[in-house]
Amino acid sequence: MTKKVKLAIAILATITSMNLNAQKKATTNSTTPTAESKSTKPTKKETMDWIGGKMKEYLVAPREFVSYDNGILTYKIASSVPKQLGAGRIEVIYVNTLDLNKLTGMSEEYASDFYIYGKNLLKVNWTVNGKPDNQSDEYVSISGPNYNDYPAPFGFKMDKILVERLRKAFATLMEYNSTQKEADEKF
Repeated sequence: MTKKVKLAIAILATITSMNLNAQKKATTNSTTPTAESKSTKPTKKETMDWIGGKMKEYLVAPREFVSYDNGILTYKIASSVPKQLGAGRIEVIYVNTLDLNKLTGMSEEYASDFYIYGKNLLKVNWTVNGKPDNQSDEYVSISGPNYNDYPAPFGFKMDKILVERLRKAFATLMEYNSTQKEADEKF
């Protein structure tokens, strides 16, 4: 063999070896996970934070966002109404606290009336001319015509795709909030 043929074979062998090494690196790099799988279930905190973010974004006026922390969304409504008797006005401030940690269910009583519920899910504290009072509610309307006059603080009903995503998120959160069976429980 001539020197030129030997040199060509050596160069070809080197190029082939480099291509094989590059293919091996590409194969091993593609099998290692570089990002979290999209099919993994979000954590309870991630679920509550997403729902809380959407609730803050779609809060309906005259409601004003106050705070969100660990599944607890707080918003307020300030209003003034004329007194029935006498002069002046009655100043009313409602502070609503929605605790997603207490969510235990959701319902579609009518075809398009979607609401969530749970024991003391919504606490309403109000002051009338500086005198405090409060109540709790177990239902919050998320979308729909609100036939039962549940509080409807959010404007989700126009975005049907978002409502479907919320249903999935609420279902996931209900799983997290449901009572787990103890080891000695049969049912």
